[in-house]
Formats: sequence, structure tokens, C-alpha cells
Amino acid sequence: MANQVELKRVVMVKAIVTESFKENLIKELERAIGNIDLQVNQVMGRSKAYLEDLKKKGLMQKAAAIKHQMDEENSRQMAAKSDLLMKVEEAKKLAIGSEFVQGPLEGPVTVSIGDNLYKKVGGAEILVKDGVIQEIREL
Repeated sequence: MANQVELKRVVMVKAIVTESFKENLIKELERAIGNIDLQVNQVMGRSKAYLEDLKKKGLMQKAAAIKHQMDEENSRQMAAKSDLLMKVEEAKKLAIGSEFVQGPLEGPVTVSIGDNLYKKVGGAEILVKDGVIQEIREL
């Protein structure tokens, strides 16, 4: 019979907003927007050539289906770009010194007989400032 076992738990990472953090966040979001634009342009270019080829071969139904898929994908990409643009505007408004949720990480936790399971695997937060851990909070 085992006396302890290792489990996974989710740890939320929060950052203290600094000028450097804001600049990096905005740059990262803008880079993601640029990647979307690049992907859309590449896909559209290849797809147009493919569509023209299908039309030349008289495969109009297949061309219409591909065009529909292209339009749907373009709509998804534009929605993602719009979301990122909103996040850029939100990032510009972040107050210095406030806390920004960066996202969850999974981490191991060892539980032993007699431990309160809920406290051990319950929420935890790591607070960082410019990448340096400032605080670890057990929730």
C-alpha cells in the first residue's frame, strides 16, 4: 500500500504589469496578427490558383465547395485577428502595477496519507514580475 502519490494540479500564472511587460505583450499580439495576415495571404494565393485550375477543368461543383471552405476559413482568421486587435487595445490600457492573468500551468503535487486533498490539489497562483517569481499563493 502506497503512502503517497503524485498528482497534477493547475497553477495560475499572473504577472505584475510593468512597462516592459506591456511592451512585450503588445509586440507578441502584433506578431500574432502579422502571422494571421501572412497565413491568409498565402492560403488565398494558393487557393485562387487551385480554383482557377478546377474551373479550367470544368469542375465547377468542386470549385464552389473549395470557395465555400476558403470563405469560412477566411472568416475564422478575420475573427481571430479581430480578437487579437481587441487584446492589443486592452493591453495598452493595462495599469502599471496591476495583475494580469497569463494563463494556467500544470504542476505536480505529492499527496500523502493524512493530507487534505482539496488543499493540496486546489488552486495556486504564481505571481511574477518581469519573469521573476514574486509570490506563490495557495488558494
